[in-house]
Amino acid sequence: MQNDRLRTALGFAAKAGKCISGDFGAERAVKDKKALAIALDSGVSDATRERYEGMCQRAGIPCVYLEDLGRAIGKDNRMIAAVTEAGFARMIEETYKTSQQK
Repeated sequence: MQNDRLRTALGFAAKAGKCISGDFGAERAVKDKKALAIALDSGVSDATRERYEGMCQRAGIPCVYLEDLGRAIGKDNRMIAAVTEAGFARMIEETYKTSQQK
């Protein structure tokens, strides 16, 4: 159920145009300080996971994991997305934290 809420929140961000997907775009958004949260597909490689966790830690932004990320944002083959709007980022982070506590 929480995973569905997380997918919905990420989908809303994508439909609102507040989500940058793909490795290059997401990395650029973090470096340019535009990203307020990063979402990774649960199937990303260990190297990608470590790279983004490090970037997010240095930037002080949350990094969340989700199955079928691409489907949630309407772009099937995407594995990484950066959320660029504070309200959506907060909603995604809170939903993810709630799902991890259960």
